[in-house]
Amino acid sequence: MSASDAVRLWGGLMLATLAGCSRAPGDSPGAEPPVSPPAETAAARPAASAPTATPSAAADLAAPALPAATPPAGAPAAASFGSRILNQPDDLQVKMLAYRVASKTPPLADWAQDVVAKRYVDEFQRPAALQQEQERLQAIWDSTADVGWLRFNVKASFSEYDASRGGYYLNAFTPGAYFTFGDVRLSVDNMGELNFWPLDATVAQEVLRKSGGSRYVVLDSLFRIAGASQRGDAQEISLQLQRYTINSDRYGQQGTVLGERVFSQ
Repeated sequence: MSASDAVRLWGGLMLATLAGCSRAPGDSPGAEPPVSPPAETAAARPAASAPTATPSAAADLAAPALPAATPPAGAPAAASFGSRILNQPDDLQVKMLAYRVASKTPPLADWAQDVVAKRYVDEFQRPAALQQEQERLQAIWDSTADVGWLRFNVKASFSEYDASRGGYYLNAFTPGAYFTFGDVRLSVDNMGELNFWPLDATVAQEVLRKSGGSRYVVLDSLFRIAGASQRGDAQEISLQLQRYTINSDRYGQQGTVLGERVFSQ
């Protein structure tokens, strides 16, 4: 391994520690239009080892595999938070976004100093390494500008058919649902029921057939940013779920669209 490769490897490992997360931080802006990540983070979200968020229900993040979503036609910007979508974000991007939504400026210079201080970099290479790290963090911070929407995938499963109500229950987006990205909490604050999937019996049977009998699904979910707050030492972003597309997820492979829920606000 060359010295430059070692620097990049140690930089990625130390930034994961900085962001307080168990997943590799994203090294590229994630807001749409999508930007390809640099080589060292291109595998940050492979299907076989996708990082997970921690919701209050039994759901987690899945690897992105669906076409880009856009806000609903005619939808206004999310409060004062902008009109762009942050698409399939990682911990560091969400951490930066939390600062942005709260109208705060992250201490990028301090973060860069911390990262470089933990690298095996001599005093001659250190100034260039510090500048490179500051530029990388600045690019991620800049990518959160004008973001008012979040889109990420949520793994879930659906119940047996409830004939009395006419539909399936999903074990995601139950009351009080939230997700964690590192030390940032994303709370889903919609009023009303989000996890019931209404279907008549004939269509419900066809859904089960199309899924191959599997009840595991991936919910391609679009959220509007509603606000930010502080919960103890943790930052929190409030979200309003706008819609999700229900996709089959059999043996880790997703693809077949089974349905969609749309929620008016």
